[in-house]
Amino acid sequence: MPRGQFEACDALGLSFFTTMRKVILPQAFRMMIPPLASYAVAIMKDTSLASVVAMDDLLKQATDAQALFANPTPLLLAALIYIAILWPMVRFTGWLEQHYKRGYR
Repeated sequence: MPRGQFEACDALGLSFFTTMRKVILPQAFRMMIPPLASYAVAIMKDTSLASVVAMDDLLKQATDAQALFANPTPLLLAALIYIAILWPMVRFTGWLEQHYKRGYR
């Protein structure tokens, strides 16, 4: 936050905790929530890449099951699980970005 925010609150006689609670933190949350939500979605998507590096995750387990049974169903189920988890997260992230771009109403 710009230093002027603190100076304005100091000029109004607000305490540090009131300044943080009513002025600084609402602005900070408004700026940081959409990027954090986008980062969470990106991390979730990147977990499928971790199976290439040999971490056991959903995709690695599905690939092993597919190889064992010679059946593509585990891979399809893993894809559906990823979609079921990521679709709401992506929609929520889009809503957050739109909500905080407009400001509070």
